[in-house]
Amino acid sequence: MMAEDPDDVAQEGLEIGMVPSPDGSPQRLSVTFGADDPIIINDENENIDVDMMAGGQKSTTTTGGISSTHSGASGQSSYADSRLSGLSSSMPVTNTRKASFVDRKAKWPRSLSEVHRQDHMNKLVAQRRQSMLHLFPEDESSAAIEEEEEGQVVERKETMEDHSDFVKHLKGFLAKQGGLQSMPLPSMEVRLQNVSYRVPSLDDGSGKNKIPTIYNTSPLYSIQRFIKWLRANKEDRPSNQHLVTDVLTNVNLVLKPKCMYLVLGPPLSGKTSLLKAIAGMLQQDTFPKGYNEDKYLTGKILYNNLVVSGDDVDEKHRTLFKNLVAFVRQNDNHAPRLTVAETFLFSGNCKDERVRKNRKGTRKDGKVGLTLEGLGLSHVQDTFVGNEQIRGVSGGQRRRVTLGEMLIWDTPLLCGDEISTGLDTASTVDILRILSYHSRLLSRISVVSLLQPSPEAVALFDEVILLSEGGNIIFTGPTEAACGYFRSLGYEQPDSMDNADYLLAVASSDRKHLYRAETDMSNESEHGSSHTPASFAKSLRESTIGSQILKEQEKGWEVDWATATQAHKDLEPFRKKYQNSFWVSVWLTMKRAFVLWRRDYIFIRASVIKNIAMGLSVGFVFKNTDISRSFFGVLFQGNLFIMLGAMTSTPDKLDDRAIFYKHHDSNFYPALAYIIGQALALIPQMLLDVMLFGTFVYWMVGFVFSAAGFLIYLALFFSFNFTMGQLFGLLATMAPSKSVMSAGGAFILLLNTLFCGYIVAPAVIPVYWIWI
Repeated sequence: MMAEDPDDVAQEGLEIGMVPSPDGSPQRLSVTFGADDPIIINDENENIDVDMMAGGQKSTTTTGGISSTHSGASGQSSYADSRLSGLSSSMPVTNTRKASFVDRKAKWPRSLSEVHRQDHMNKLVAQRRQSMLHLFPEDESSAAIEEEEEGQVVERKETMEDHSDFVKHLKGFLAKQGGLQSMPLPSMEVRLQNVSYRVPSLDDGSGKNKIPTIYNTSPLYSIQRFIKWLRANKEDRPSNQHLVTDVLTNVNLVLKPKCMYLVLGPPLSGKTSLLKAIAGMLQQDTFPKGYNEDKYLTGKILYNNLVVSGDDVDEKHRTLFKNLVAFVRQNDNHAPRLTVAETFLFSGNCKDERVRKNRKGTRKDGKVGLTLEGLGLSHVQDTFVGNEQIRGVSGGQRRRVTLGEMLIWDTPLLCGDEISTGLDTASTVDILRILSYHSRLLSRISVVSLLQPSPEAVALFDEVILLSEGGNIIFTGPTEAACGYFRSLGYEQPDSMDNADYLLAVASSDRKHLYRAETDMSNESEHGSSHTPASFAKSLRESTIGSQILKEQEKGWEVDWATATQAHKDLEPFRKKYQNSFWVSVWLTMKRAFVLWRRDYIFIRASVIKNIAMGLSVGFVFKNTDISRSFFGVLFQGNLFIMLGAMTSTPDKLDDRAIFYKHHDSNFYPALAYIIGQALALIPQMLLDVMLFGTFVYWMVGFVFSAAGFLIYLALFFSFNFTMGQLFGLLATMAPSKSVMSAGGAFILLLNTLFCGYIVAPAVIPVYWIWI
């Protein structure tokens, strides 16, 4: 834009806009802007100051009640015009609010379109509370909440849940089932008392933790360290101390039912470990010899006064604890050839006996259909879940499947680890809104960690738990109070940064850019610098929030399971480790494995072609032989063929191991039932191998021409095939990786080849090897 002459501006009558006056009539604005002074937007009632970085002299023109001060520099007029244009287009000007373009003290840019972010967040929280008050008017804890704005009580507006088909169908489902009394959940409170979690870390010999690399894990690096150790003086030699890593440090929390808790923190701050601690899933091992520490986990995690993990664990209630928690993992591990609906049905059949017995499937009046609808998966319920190799639902939809798999069965505690991965903001907000409604309805505690959530997502949570380095909790409390707490500690929140980003910046090393020593009301900062995670944690403990947490932990329990666990009938469904009998679990796992095998068309076709080709090749090589030694060669070829087939199918079992661990941690079925079900489901594949390969070989080679001999041959062939399949399956359960599994399979194949009695005669094999 060309620079304008002040006289031209005066003739054109610089127009910014009209705003309504208090009585409703339009009024003009007067504008003043310049080099050193802030922009002044004047109306008949208030002045709005807008700081602006500019240079040059000031010149003033007045036209029709509009006064403006322009820079004398040629380029500054266009700059001012562009900022004023942004003012009129990007943000409505009000009579009572102040805004600024650039804060000269801060290094963060500020813009008029973003100055209302803090107020927007508080407004979202207030609206959500009113929504919950509208949806649950009988909630006594919220009945006293009345949000006021400019002296007037905010009217309760209809929420999105009022028009949600899911909520309508859920209410209908509950009405048919007899209300919430038909699906009682125990009211549970969770308390973490002085919980710390430390694990061994890698020692590089110099007192520092080292990330493993190709170089520092190689023999050359070890030799180099040994030479340095020999050449160094005795007092300068690196110590052999064993280092530990602080994952969680002195955590104190009180989690109430009907509440949503948001866990925030930078990477490696311990978010997943905190969720596992709340769910009672952390390892409770002891440190090996050479460490000054005793246990990995110290402190107590209690469910209604029962110690779940930590010191003095109630081991007799271990099954109860695992069934009270639904844990949504960070990784999406699913059977790729099962559809979305089948994945939900299998979870419901294993964990909820009512889902298995009512046989409603995916109908909307059933539990599975409701979950599909609530997560927005009804339109893809018949689509494969898929993975990297098999085409299926999208990554965001697969993440919803992971969440829905754990929502099918009702628990008083839900822990979700980064459930928004792969989801857009709108989908995340929709899912969190349903979770919030579900938590209030079922008196559930929901603890969820998210990555860079939007303000709309943050507003759906009742409280925020903020973690920093070393697993230090630097804030826990109401969502709307988090930013104000850190502002009181001297951390300025730029207008261009929403609340979630601000909290993450404070929890990370970027907080030094936000710190203003002159506004710090605490005494924990060191020499005017920003706080450390330890000093943050100390400030929290000494604050009113920390005092309130300690008071809550000293209070008695509303429901005390430690004194009368047998008296609580609502705990009975959770005392049983597995909801189904052993043989029902075998049937469910066998049916699932058979469906997966039947849908692997490529594998079945390749297996048919392989069996026919190998059977014809061996049959033609030894066709109608009358040499006795040739018959041993045929048997050896058959054995080798079976072992190679079992070895090549083992990697698929290794991929299924992550799914089994997830199901086993949630008590879906016994491990033995899974093994038997998998073995029975593979019988059709083994029969296919035996019938195709064995038939060609038996009749082309010229074995005994009788039905009895043929059936005995197939039976022996099938038993050996079944045995090898289970042997390599055992290897798949023990091998830590596919490379180790391949090496182990090759070793088993070598032993069987050497000592099968064909290459080495049995009479020559030593006695101490004959057992192989």
